[in-house]
Amino acid sequence: MAGIPGLDRRAMEAERLARQMARQPPQDSEPAFRILKGAGSSKRQRSVSPSAVSREIKRLKWSSPKATGIQQSQRPLETRIRYPRGTIKQTWAYGHARTDNDIKIEEVLEKSTLKTALLSAFMWDTNWIMGKLDLQHTKVIMVMQAENEAIKQQYHQETAYLGKILRLCFPSMEGNVNCMHSKLMLLFHPHKLRVVIPSANLTSYDWGETGIMENSVFIIDLPRLETPSSDTTTMPQFGQDLLFFLEKMDVDEDVRQGVSRFNFSNTGHLAFVHSIGGGQYGSDMERTGYVGLSKAIRELKPDSKSSLRSTSNLQIDYAASSIGSIHDEFLTILHNAARGEDATATPMSITRTAPKPFQTTSSTSNIRDSFRIYFPTHNTVEYSTGGTDNGGTICVQKKWWTGDKFPRSCFRDYRSKRNGMLSHNKILYARGVNAEGKKVAWQYVGSANLSESAWGKLSWDRKQKEWKIGCRNWECGVIVPVMEGQKLGRKLGRSEVVVLSDDEEDAETDSGDAETDVEDEGEKKAVEKTSVPSMDVFNSGSGAGVPFEYPVTEYKEEEPWFFMG
Repeated sequence: MAGIPGLDRRAMEAERLARQMARQPPQDSEPAFRILKGAGSSKRQRSVSPSAVSREIKRLKWSSPKATGIQQSQRPLETRIRYPRGTIKQTWAYGHARTDNDIKIEEVLEKSTLKTALLSAFMWDTNWIMGKLDLQHTKVIMVMQAENEAIKQQYHQETAYLGKILRLCFPSMEGNVNCMHSKLMLLFHPHKLRVVIPSANLTSYDWGETGIMENSVFIIDLPRLETPSSDTTTMPQFGQDLLFFLEKMDVDEDVRQGVSRFNFSNTGHLAFVHSIGGGQYGSDMERTGYVGLSKAIRELKPDSKSSLRSTSNLQIDYAASSIGSIHDEFLTILHNAARGEDATATPMSITRTAPKPFQTTSSTSNIRDSFRIYFPTHNTVEYSTGGTDNGGTICVQKKWWTGDKFPRSCFRDYRSKRNGMLSHNKILYARGVNAEGKKVAWQYVGSANLSESAWGKLSWDRKQKEWKIGCRNWECGVIVPVMEGQKLGRKLGRSEVVVLSDDEEDAETDSGDAETDVEDEGEKKAVEKTSVPSMDVFNSGSGAGVPFEYPVTEYKEEEPWFFMG
């Protein structure tokens, strides 16, 4: 059985060193391990480490106080809360000028005060990420993929020499679960919890150090509660859904309790959405996959005037690095979910026939007019900084592309605003008009690509006579509203305000001063008259903005970048 790549037989020596470590402080170096293929998954061998990432196995450096020049008493006691309401950044890119909108992995971690780091990813370069931490003062919890008990036990044995520094967590891979694709960091500092939801794996390549690939990162800093409460039901929904996801991933209870000791009151404008690997029923089904997405849109801003629920004119622009075997039906389902429609509502007339998702929803007439997919063409990858040797984590299969039902007309070339960069982003931009005739716009940032594996499949279980959603991947992300049924966007942070252009304001219906005795037909015309916001709305405020060029035309004669045929 193959072990963790790069470890080989050094684990035997590591056992001896582990015993030695228990008796004395760490020395200059110890053996390191490295994972670069989805935690050894045989289910997804297409996840290849890019050639630009060095494959040479280095030894993990253990920095002593003497080597660093920092004594225990000199370590900072607190890092300030930089992102109290959350923000979206781009990963820094080597060779490109820095801006206020990019961030390095070191700036995310803030290792000088980091006590505990929960790290989750599909692809790992453990030698690299461990080198970014101060392992004398930071404990690490790695949430990774292991397909069976034998692999779990092997990983535990091979990392035993790290002792209490490292804890491993393995979400369930039972049934038809394909991969643990979620990217999540929980960074515990003395006075704050930093929640990080990136699209990046834990490799130097994804975090911009080779200047080839770009990703997106959501970050929010939460202060420690002065008086912690054991009652998590009073937490804002973001916190409850985060704890629910951690529990489903089998993260230890002490870690979950640690999360509950921080103040989530500044997350009320956000939604944590996820896909739980495997099949879910009942209330669990309602909280995950695209069903959870639709629930979040309905409940995030329940007031009708500021509601994020959109009419059928919702426009979706989706940037993804992996495309599944998609078709119009799947795009329509995701579109309905993004509108906030109830997927499980069924007509009263149904008797013998099994219900279908969104059976009571009036869907858009032509989904391909409302859905654009940003994915690089072959030429874009070929002439990128890294070239075709570095397109291994960007994939769509040719057999799907050439299929009769594949929505080829929805595709647009992803061209980064940073010349030559390829994209590993997973961003959903949604723009529409709610039932009150007010413009709405929000974005999803996270790990979910455009596939049924990522967002789930809802079906009616005939035996149990109830709905079931099945997700083949573990995923997580965040919904960040940009417009909430208002002419001017609400403050997103200390200085984050969305402002519409003059021509957009002219198209806006009245704010509701004459809302009494309005006929239904008049309301309908007002909604139809209001145009959806432009993509420029996502460039306002202090977020990273849209990272790719737009608008762009259809592929026409070009083909996407194919990986593995």
